[in-house]
Amino acid sequence: MELSAQQKHFFETFGFLALPGLLADEVDWISSEFEQAFVQRGVVHDGSKRSCIVPFIDQRERLCTLLDHPRLQMLIGGLLGEDFNYVGGDGNYYSGDTNWHSDGFHRVGKFLKVAIYLDPLEPETGCLRVIPGTHRLDVEQSWEARKAGQSQELWGISGRQVPALPLPIQPGDVVAFNHNLMHASFGGSTARRMFTLNCCRHCQTPEEIADLENYVGAHARFWIDHLHSEIMRATASVDRMRHLRQVMEHEAHLPALAAKARAERDEPSRG
Repeated sequence: MELSAQQKHFFETFGFLALPGLLADEVDWISSEFEQAFVQRGVVHDGSKRSCIVPFIDQRERLCTLLDHPRLQMLIGGLLGEDFNYVGGDGNYYSGDTNWHSDGFHRVGKFLKVAIYLDPLEPETGCLRVIPGTHRLDVEQSWEARKAGQSQELWGISGRQVPALPLPIQPGDVVAFNHNLMHASFGGSTARRMFTLNCCRHCQTPEEIADLENYVGAHARFWIDHLHSEIMRATASVDRMRHLRQVMEHEAHLPALAAKARAERDEPSRG
C-alpha cells in the first residue's frame, strides 16, 4: 500500500491529510497502552487542564512499535521520504478548547505531525479544525488567516467562528499535517485522548540541521534529556534506528537546556 500521487498533491496543496480508519483494527490495544502509559508515569488527569506526556509512544515497548507499523511507515515515508527522522511526540488528555496556532513555523526542511485519535469527535465536541493552505511559505506574511488566534481583535468573531474545515473523528482515525498549518479545536470534553508522532524530513543542509537542533532544544521545557526514550532505542531494529540516528547525533545540547528549565519552572510544560 502506498499513498497515491493525488494524496501527496493534496497534502502539499492544503497541508494535511486525513486517513479515516487507518488504525481502527488496532485501536483496542492502542487505547489500553495509552492508559497504561499514564498510570506508569503517575499522571492523573483531573480534567482541569491538559495532561501531557513527552515523549509518549516511547513510554511503552508495544507503543514504540507504531513507528514500525507498515501503514504509518507508508504515510510518513510517503510524505517525507523513507529516511524520515522521528522527533518524538506527545500523549494527551485534552480539556476544553485549543485556540488557533501552528506548531512553530519551519522555513527550511519539512515537519509533520501524525495525530492518532482514541475518541469520537465532532465539530462541536472538539474535533480538529484546520485552515487549509496556511502552511505555505509564500503566504506567511501576506495572508492574515495565520493570525486566526487574534480573531476577536481582527475580525470581531470568536475562534470557533473562524472559517475553517472541521475533521470529524472516529477512534483509530489518523490525521497528518504540516507543523506550519493553523489548527484548533473547540467545544471538547475534559478528557479527549490523542497522541502524536512528530517527524521531519532527513536533514540535508546546514540550515536544516540548525532547524532540527532548534526544534530539539525547544523540548527542554518538558524536562527531558533525550528526544527518544531508552525503551525506544533499546528495542529499535536496524530499520527503526535509521529514523532515530540523526536526531541522536544532534541533541547533545538538550540536557543542559533541560537542567536550566528545571531550575526555572515549577513543573514541565503541558504542551
